[in-house]
Amino acid sequence: MTLTALPLTSTPLPIREFDAVTSAVARLAIEFSGRVPHGVVAQVVRACRADLSGVPAGAVPELLERLARQRLLDLAELDLV
Repeated sequence: MTLTALPLTSTPLPIREFDAVTSAVARLAIEFSGRVPHGVVAQVVRACRADLSGVPAGAVPELLERLARQRLLDLAELDLV
């Protein structure tokens, strides 16, 4: 039996979008290590991806990471996590 990891979203993402989300989570989790828990980083990135649903696919990776980084900075600054 082979187990396959699934994205942590309610609806499946195309491979390219899944890669953008997982890459952003990985980078931002390292950047915010010690300030924001990994689970919160993943949740923020997924929420940002949903907010960017109308954005052309080619622009998603950069915009996703920028938006998520800003939201994480805001959370960390306000000590909400």
